[in-house]
Amino acid sequence: MEAWWPTALGVIAGICTSFSFLPQVIKAWNDGDTEAISRRMYLVSLVAFGLWIVHGLMIASMPVVLFNGLNLLFAGIVLALKLRGRGHEMRR
Repeated sequence: MEAWWPTALGVIAGICTSFSFLPQVIKAWNDGDTEAISRRMYLVSLVAFGLWIVHGLMIASMPVVLFNGLNLLFAGIVLALKLRGRGHEMRR
């Protein structure tokens, strides 16, 4: 197998995974409706993405580090919107 093939596969998989978060980020950002979003799931996901970044650094894999960094960012945005929305709901 040629050396570029595993990296290309990782980039394609990373694009699919990372950009699957975009509809959730956009909906939560625009509508502010985060009631159905699980806070616990996003907390666990943030830990997992952080661990994947460490793993990617250990094996020197650009796709693993890059796309898990994007996943961390997107999941962090959704979680922040969830937590912000929870504060607004409690004040009502």
